[in-house]
Amino acid sequence: MPVAVHITCPHMTKDDYEQVIQDLKDSGCSDPDGRISHTAYGEGDVHMLEVWSSEDDFNAHRDRLFATLQGCGVDGGIVQVHPLHSEHPD
Repeated sequence: MPVAVHITCPHMTKDDYEQVIQDLKDSGCSDPDGRISHTAYGEGDVHMLEVWSSEDDFNAHRDRLFATLQGCGVDGGIVQVHPLHSEHPD
């Protein structure tokens, strides 16, 4: 079942976000299996919203993501996982 994952990282700036994305690209982890979409929004506190094929797919990537966030000096914050009502979230 697909899930929506909302990640709120307190005090993550747009520059912090760009660094996290670049570090994930550099490590070859920017396009993990099972992630359907990714978007980010906000100026002072950047939030990320992702859609995954399953919670297991997200969990397989979770440790790498949070290690990268921590390496950039960003607190992983709050993660909310919500089952989607549609199997085709496009």
